[in-house]
Amino acid sequence: MRPLVLLLAALFVFEAPAQLRSIQQRKTKKDSIIDRSAATPSVQQVDVRKLFGQIEHGILNSSLASSPIPFAQQVFINVPSGESGYFSSNQGASILQTYFSGRVPISFQFTRYSDKAPNPYATGRFTFVKRGQRESAQIYVSLVFQDSRWVISQFNIY
Repeated sequence: MRPLVLLLAALFVFEAPAQLRSIQQRKTKKDSIIDRSAATPSVQQVDVRKLFGQIEHGILNSSLASSPIPFAQQVFINVPSGESGYFSSNQGASILQTYFSGRVPISFQFTRYSDKAPNPYATGRFTFVKRGQRESAQIYVSLVFQDSRWVISQFNIY
């Protein structure tokens, strides 16, 4: 009986580490697959980031209204010139075109954003020249999914 116990103990001592290594390797492979998929942006995130990029480009070129940037059917606009409220997409584009036409852009970049929420948003500092004076404003933009695409639902300038 004693040799059988020694044989089983020896098998356990030599087999257990090999099984443990195998389990650890499988777990590591599984974890790395999960980590890789979490780093890959979803289709929604890609579309949202693309739209935020178009908005940045439109602001820097003072062509936000004339570029193909989609606005929601009802968009909330708040600009320092006193315009504030819900407007149609055409009215909103016109208000923003008027605001940006009197300013020569120096820099603008979204520095903080969320592209994962049901209502993605981005905010950044807009630096410009108006009447020979350098000024800046904070811009906040939020999006909503409407008519099978992402559109601007809110555009605030502070």
